Amino acid sequence: MAITFEQYIIAISTTLVCTFGLAFNGIALFLLFRLSDLRNAFGYMCTSHIITNFGVIFCFLFWGVPMTLTQSELSAGNIGKAVAGISILFWEVSIYSHVFVALNRFVAINMPLKYMSVFGKRTAFTFITASWILAIAHVLPFFVDGCGIHYTIDSYLWLYDSSPCSQWIAKWMDFYLSWFWMVFIGFFDIINVIKIVSIWRGLSTVTVTGQRKRRETIFFAQAFSQNILFAVGNYCFHSAIFWVSDTIAIYMLTTFFWGAIHGLDGLILILFNVGMHRKKIVANLNTLFKNNNVQHPWESIPPPQSPQTLGTTFDSVNVMTFNISSNSLN
Repeated sequence: MAITFEQYIIAISTTLVCTFGLAFNGIALFLLFRLSDLRNAFGYMCTSHIITNFGVIFCFLFWGVPMTLTQSELSAGNIGKAVAGISILFWEVSIYSHVFVALNRFVAINMPLKYMSVFGKRTAFTFITASWILAIAHVLPFFVDGCGIHYTIDSYLWLYDSSPCSQWIAKWMDFYLSWFWMVFIGFFDIINVIKIVSIWRGLSTVTVTGQRKRRETIFFAQAFSQNILFAVGNYCFHSAIFWVSDTIAIYMLTTFFWGAIHGLDGLILILFNVGMHRKKIVANLNTLFKNNNVQHPWESIPPPQSPQTLGTTFDSVNVMTFNISSNSLN
């Protein structure tokens, strides 16, 4: 069977968005392991979230693209439903990750003195484990006969089956539950924004407290941007069919945008944290040059002293020498 032009467009588009997504999330994962500021509860939850991005992208790239080009009936079989269920698993973990990150930012911004006691490593890993357990419970019905989701080779969408079980999950556990968590996250985000605005004006970024508050605000801005991205993606996935009727247009607003979300999610983490990595590189270079007694080119050269200053220094030295000589003579 010859591959149509439409199939080429879909396959190339998915491959491109997945390739960029792998690159962005790879860099983001590198920063998460590299930056000491992210070796905390927030960073650990972001790491779990980045892993889910990889999971969704792998499902799109190594299953969606081959099924698009081959038009294989495996897509609607048990293997296809299992792959689609795994992609939903990663999506649900990312949703719960956003929920727990929202709680993390709320405590960090509104209760900073209690943050370390509330969000230690044990709490972080408890939340991470809970997000995966809840997501697994969400997708377990997909592995039961008569209930599932698969990638459609004619419309290039990840769609629920027409069975009553699948439609119930699509309506209540996917659409309504996802929007419940989006509203939940938005509630805490609004409280955080109000708090940040109230304290930011009178806060100096020179002090240690100011620098810590600035860092927490940057982390919140990162999480807030990712929340907006996922909310828009969730809306498009469930309502795009009511906007357009063209196959490629629906694909762009659902499958393509879904893959793009997980790629842009990594890019957002990079944009908000690459500055800290750059500062770390500069600090390491400063230490290296200092240990080797080498003056690096960006080090400021002290300005030349004026003749008056030189004269004063010289006279002071002469006076000191004279006093020492007089004492020795006595």
